[in-house]
Amino acid sequence: MSANFIELTEEEWFNTYKPIKNNLVESSSFDGHMFETYGEEVEFVKAQDENRIWMLGDGDDGGMYIWSGWGFVNRIGYFVTEVPFPDNTTIQIQVGVPWYYCESCDSEWEDQDNIIRDAFQEADLEKCPNCATIEELTLVGLETQ
Repeated sequence: MSANFIELTEEEWFNTYKPIKNNLVESSSFDGHMFETYGEEVEFVKAQDENRIWMLGDGDDGGMYIWSGWGFVNRIGYFVTEVPFPDNTTIQIQVGVPWYYCESCDSEWEDQDNIIRDAFQEADLEKCPNCATIEELTLVGLETQ
């Protein structure tokens, strides 16, 4: 576990650590900076210094994040930066807000503070505001939101 934890904005991260362009493919995500999790691209990433590798992945809260270091679980892609990150430090950059997905009606809700997720999980309802009744919305405290 890292001794230090730092959160940055995407702009702060780009300006501070300077991700390199992916020159292995014509177009890649994040304005050409992301490397894929397979093939030639991941082999290139693995050959870099460990403190210059960053992982893009899904967070436990439903958001999307970039984290310093190599990772595997929930990974979407990788970045390599010109500037190395400090030892014993985890850096996190939120690049996508959490979403709540309702399996009952297949709708997705932007849920930045996980208000919808928390309210419905606490009441043990597998629904969303779209398919809940007025009584259920009142139960979870979302009838006025």
